[in-house]
Amino acid sequence: MNRRRRGYNSRKVMRAHRLTLSPPTSRTPSGYSFASHKEAGLFGNRWLVTKPDDGERLADFVAPDDDQFLVSVCTNSMFTKGAGESPFTVGIIYAGWLENGDFYQVLDLEKDAVCLAKNSDKLSEHAVLNLGLSLIRALKHLHKNEFVHGAICPEAIYAVNGRYKLGEYWWAHTLTGKTLDPDLFQYFPMRVSLSALRFFAPEVLLGFPPQRESDLYALGALMYYLLTGETPCRMPSETEPMIVIEKLAKESPRSILEFNKNLSKPTVLIIEKLLDKDPDNRSNIFRFEEMLAAAVGEEPAKEDFLD
Repeated sequence: MNRRRRGYNSRKVMRAHRLTLSPPTSRTPSGYSFASHKEAGLFGNRWLVTKPDDGERLADFVAPDDDQFLVSVCTNSMFTKGAGESPFTVGIIYAGWLENGDFYQVLDLEKDAVCLAKNSDKLSEHAVLNLGLSLIRALKHLHKNEFVHGAICPEAIYAVNGRYKLGEYWWAHTLTGKTLDPDLFQYFPMRVSLSALRFFAPEVLLGFPPQRESDLYALGALMYYLLTGETPCRMPSETEPMIVIEKLAKESPRSILEFNKNLSKPTVLIIEKLLDKDPDNRSNIFRFEEMLAAAVGEEPAKEDFLD
């Protein structure tokens, strides 16, 4: 595997950051007005904002203060603007810094979008396959634009008008394995949420930067979780990120049939291939798109579908 392993810096300490429920100004520089607080976001608060010619949108509002990690993760997300212009991805309409040092980004996301992490309804096998197909197409778009998502998890996926979209590009990397903001590399993966760590590919757990193949593994792990309620690798009881990473790196994915014996053969095969420990064996995103499209009945299955 021709990848450079990144060095971990375990001395970085998690700091609490300010969550401000009062908008800094009545009108943002991009012409959007803060309307109301919506919910907590991954790194701050999510607001509903309005603009006369664009209607209502959701926006992230982060107050980093002097927390350099938050400054870096916001800058990293800002650099992905334009990468989300696809029916399967959440675009960033505007991203920038306010005069007081706070960060906000307006998302191409309607106010009624439902985050997968907040959906308590169990998805059917067919729905999970449809979700997988949507995310494969989202990843095709991101990879074509030379981005790796880097932290696929339920918090990054939204149901919008019956479709699934991939968003939350805070941890995006280039195809060469670098964070878009150079300073963010020192926080990866120690500051990634446990929700995302549990879906990390083996090579990332071993210290290599995420690649396209790593995103595909994470997708397989997410589908596995949605179908079983379990993660492919047994999660350790500890919550300290470095301990979790070290223990997960020693685990091997468990057969999905241990937890759900009623799945169809194509579904089991697709997930097994996505979870292959060798990244070279999960490198063909076009093949996975064909398999998922056939599994949901979007196109006929090829003769070698189960090979």
